[in-house]
Amino acid sequence: MEMSRDVILKKILRYCAYQDRCTQEVSTKLASFDMPDSEKEKIVKLLVDEGYLDDERYASTFVRSKIHLKKWGVNKIRMSLKMKGISDEIIKNALSEIDPGIYREELIKVLKAKKINEPDPYKHKAKLAQYAMQKGYEPGLVWEVVKTLDFRL
Repeated sequence: MEMSRDVILKKILRYCAYQDRCTQEVSTKLASFDMPDSEKEKIVKLLVDEGYLDDERYASTFVRSKIHLKKWGVNKIRMSLKMKGISDEIIKNALSEIDPGIYREELIKVLKAKKINEPDPYKHKAKLAQYAMQKGYEPGLVWEVVKTLDFRL
């Protein structure tokens, strides 16, 4: 069943209003509709012009939510944004908004919340560090924090 441009536009507007979207997400959603590419490009341009679609705003929101809610590190966030087609410049700007003190506190929370059943203190710290690096935190920062914290078993 073929839908009119107006019906598709309303669906896409609802899709964008529900939560911040990046250009690639909207383009992927538009690809599911049977319409010429030129019309899809016009819709994307309209969304950008009207403020429904803004990759910079999306990246900033993404960074904040992943750090505070998902407890992700910078490396994982950067890779996720790259996979969503966000430009390196926008990623760099969004990551520069991170407060280093708050970021370090989030890492400490991640490390303290992780329960590891390992009696050997060296292996315990190594497993903690590995866990934090899997969440995207930088190895240098992880080891710096792991060495300074006192983890009682």
